[in-house]
Amino acid sequence: MAKIEKLLQSRAQSSKTRYPEEKVTTQVGPLTISDEELMRLARNFGTPTFVIDESVLKSKLQGLKTAFANYRDATAIAYSMKANFNPAVLKTFIAMGTLFDVTSVQELFFYLQSGGHPSNVIYTSITEEVDEYAEVLQSGVGRVVVSSNNGLSNLIRAAENMRTIPQVLLRINPEVGVKADIRASYRNGKFGVPLTSGDGDTAGNLMRQLVTSDLLMFEGFHFHLGSQITDPSSFLHALEKLESFILRTKREYPDLRIGTIDIGGGTPVNYGVRVPTPAEIGQTVGNKLNSLMRNTGEHSLLIVESGRYLSAEAGLLLSKIVNTKINGDHKTIFVDAGYHILLDSALLRQEYPQYVVPTSLTSERLKINLTGRLCDTFDVFQISPASDLSGAEVGNYVVFRNSGAYSLVFNMPFHCQTKPPVVLRKDNGEYQLIRKRGTIEDLFEAEGGFLP
Repeated sequence: MAKIEKLLQSRAQSSKTRYPEEKVTTQVGPLTISDEELMRLARNFGTPTFVIDESVLKSKLQGLKTAFANYRDATAIAYSMKANFNPAVLKTFIAMGTLFDVTSVQELFFYLQSGGHPSNVIYTSITEEVDEYAEVLQSGVGRVVVSSNNGLSNLIRAAENMRTIPQVLLRINPEVGVKADIRASYRNGKFGVPLTSGDGDTAGNLMRQLVTSDLLMFEGFHFHLGSQITDPSSFLHALEKLESFILRTKREYPDLRIGTIDIGGGTPVNYGVRVPTPAEIGQTVGNKLNSLMRNTGEHSLLIVESGRYLSAEAGLLLSKIVNTKINGDHKTIFVDAGYHILLDSALLRQEYPQYVVPTSLTSERLKINLTGRLCDTFDVFQISPASDLSGAEVGNYVVFRNSGAYSLVFNMPFHCQTKPPVVLRKDNGEYQLIRKRGTIEDLFEAEGGFLP
């Protein structure tokens, strides 16, 4: 246990680096629900309960696409469904014609069962197994990202067996510095291959196989720099390195065409501290891509992936205050939620902006500790600069804003806790239950309680 705690503390310290340009702001998202509505939801569905707003999902998608309007060629948005795979959320984005970033056959099942079409999938595997690729190609998915020499060989075998020719994006690791809560680009990193030549897991080796293969169709490049990127210049550095690689490769293969450049995700969510806006990132990326297109003579589709940005601000968690205690100038508030349903609060020390319902007109004079219901030292919620916990008394409620991403998907049955319900607020203002509250009997059965 001591080793785990040390690891979590180290990760939290490294992932929450503050930069001088950051400024505190209380503008933390468009989702607003009245106190009366929230208390009615608590009475009807109990607590804790997640609420997802359909109109916010749609507005975030449209806003992200608009942010890259200065790019001279076409732009498409891909929803990274690992952030929130609730079928109602998937159906909302499917209806808007978005692409989907899918990373497992299980996610693919959810997507197809929700009415999605395989032609809108970008399949990015981490394991890159033959059987996995065979299942993906058999389902009709025609666009696959490869990120290793072994993965490319497995995809070739699967394509030959399935008698299909998939479009392939090469996942590169630009190995650039990234200011982000979670970095995904660094030397010898997990994702992608470096932009070097030679044998083995290099971009040069994989490109040689791709452009000469009769079983695959080279489509373009993919990279992902990180989550919650606070400095857009990392995109510039990555695209500069990619441009140099493209020009070198074209000297060897003059007929090479780049149909797609996928820059991954990273668009940050405002949790109470100033972060770059999508427009700021879009302006930076668009200008650089326009230059890259001119220098390489290409006209490529730009794909921008996003999971957190598209879903986080559309969600909130409603939790009841079940206990308080005062020690000197500190007040500890206990709610019936915990990191079993907001795991990033422990892993990343995520600061969800919180407020109390009903709203209090008085200011809290005591220092606040906000804790969950788990018997675990790490079940303490970080308090955002945008939080206001005035009026936090037993029987009132705490609302965790911006909790629509990486919350529902991390639910754990720690302390035999069942999954909370999820309610969708539709465009017309009506509320619809989209996930039932789990029962203790179902959990007992799932854990093998009724097996002989």
